[in-house]
Amino acid sequence: MIGRVINGVFGAGGAALLSQFPAFFAQYQQQLAGRLAQARADLSQVTEEAARLGLSPDEYLAKAEADGGEFTRVLVEGARATLHALDKLQAAYEAFSIATPLGRPVAFVQHFDPTIADSTMANFQPAVPLTIEGLIYAGTGLLLGVALLALLEWLGLLSLRATGLSRRPKTSGGLRAR
Repeated sequence: MIGRVINGVFGAGGAALLSQFPAFFAQYQQQLAGRLAQARADLSQVTEEAARLGLSPDEYLAKAEADGGEFTRVLVEGARATLHALDKLQAAYEAFSIATPLGRPVAFVQHFDPTIADSTMANFQPAVPLTIEGLIYAGTGLLLGVALLALLEWLGLLSLRATGLSRRPKTSGGLRAR
């Protein structure tokens, strides 16, 4: 009996946890879009001036660095870092935008940014998964939860038997002769 309860807890826990991925992904993508917009705004003067001169932003920054002194070098390094971040954010946003619902975990892992994930978790609002996508993730979470329990039992099989919490039913065999 206790084994079934434990099985249910792990299954329900896995379902509840993984069913939140679509909501987390959507909120992560919103954070990403906000950072992308900010990076574009931060570089707007550089990109506009580069376009006016017929240069790429990289070419413009290289020219500014060559023409300027120490102060300009620091500004150029900051602009280059922002330009690099912009490229990375843009690639992630494009990958997320074209990913299918079941391809989102792959895109998420490929373009994972711990800073954005931390910010998303700090403001995360759980959602009730009423979509097919949410149900698929919940079902997958259920299976993973039960599989995790089976793995834990397998790794600690002796300790579970010793405590009497094994999910395997006890067999009632006849008396053995000694």
